[in-house]
Amino acid sequence: MRLFYTTHDFVYRGRPYAGIPFLCSEDLERVRSASDYLLWVALENGRTRSPATWRSYAEAMYDYFSWLEANGLDWDALPIDSAEFGEISNLALYRNWSLDVLDANSGRHSMQPSTVRKRVSQIMRFYEWAATHKCIAHVPWDAHLSRAGDESHRDAIKASTLPRVPRQPIRFLTTQQCRALLESCNSRTVQLMTKLMLQTGLRSEECRTFPTKYLFDPAPERRSRKIHIDLSPSDMKLKGGRPRRIYASGQLIKDLFDFVNFGEGAVRAKLYRMTRGSASPYVFLNRHGAPWSEKGLCLAYRKLWTPAAPVRAVLDFRVTPHMLRHTFATYELYGESQNRNLGYALAWVRDRLGHASISTTTVYVHCLDMLGERHLNRYEQEIDALLVAGDTR
Repeated sequence: MRLFYTTHDFVYRGRPYAGIPFLCSEDLERVRSASDYLLWVALENGRTRSPATWRSYAEAMYDYFSWLEANGLDWDALPIDSAEFGEISNLALYRNWSLDVLDANSGRHSMQPSTVRKRVSQIMRFYEWAATHKCIAHVPWDAHLSRAGDESHRDAIKASTLPRVPRQPIRFLTTQQCRALLESCNSRTVQLMTKLMLQTGLRSEECRTFPTKYLFDPAPERRSRKIHIDLSPSDMKLKGGRPRRIYASGQLIKDLFDFVNFGEGAVRAKLYRMTRGSASPYVFLNRHGAPWSEKGLCLAYRKLWTPAAPVRAVLDFRVTPHMLRHTFATYELYGESQNRNLGYALAWVRDRLGHASISTTTVYVHCLDMLGERHLNRYEQEIDALLVAGDTR
């Protein structure tokens, strides 16, 4: 099984569409059912307009159809229901295999239950689409129900198909870990990306597409203050296309301005201009002068805490870009709750993070309970000092 993405040469009803995924068999025959569904996800479904979402659905479909192909199974083979016995669906078998498969090198489970749940959920949406479009008679998980069965019972069966995910505490970094991470960054680019996310709570995608147009050289008296930046979906990638306001220190804005005009960023911007014939709209580029890939920063961090043998790990803790967002949210929530009250603080952090609902933000209250006021107060002060300092390498 192979996964491909369309280029701008792909034209659908007079319009070019790039980045739409489709599946092919090993002999490069298009897998019609899966590819038609992915086209529907990209162009018809109003809730899945992001190319990152298309990739997520495509990777789930690719993994499932590869597993089916390897085991000689058909996606549309539904379990047989009878009075004497029941048959296990291919979807349930795939779920069980995904939860059990081990990594050959580490011996650990290859996929977390949360990843398996997400993939199975996405595959279930494919089956619902297929049933709606009359490609199959019914979805696999209601095989033991009559077609006129109770809807609540059917929902219960559907929910039981998804694997349970143990609730995990939110992972964020301590001051010592923040300092170790900044000191270990192998380039000024990665270091400044880290600082920007720690100080503003940007998502990885938002940091990777942070525009140069937001930068300026602040006056010396403004470098010790927080400066607001209004993020717009017309300038960068924002989840849900929701604009919001963030705050960054004047010193960090100054460092970023110098970076793109005189430092490593200027060198990479020159490579971008030489290869593409125009100025880069983004602050951060990789060493080839190209925009960072979706997983580029994750891989950069991974090399610090789990490098390929025989290189020794630089960090003794795991770190991901989203953990920086959690770190910002935890300390920002504490600081604002001390200045006002918890309700105000939750609304403030919600707006800084760009959450659609304050209920999403409330998960960070548990982090405050875990750390305690004495530790939080010290950590907040130390992180503030750490992030406005110069190059830590």
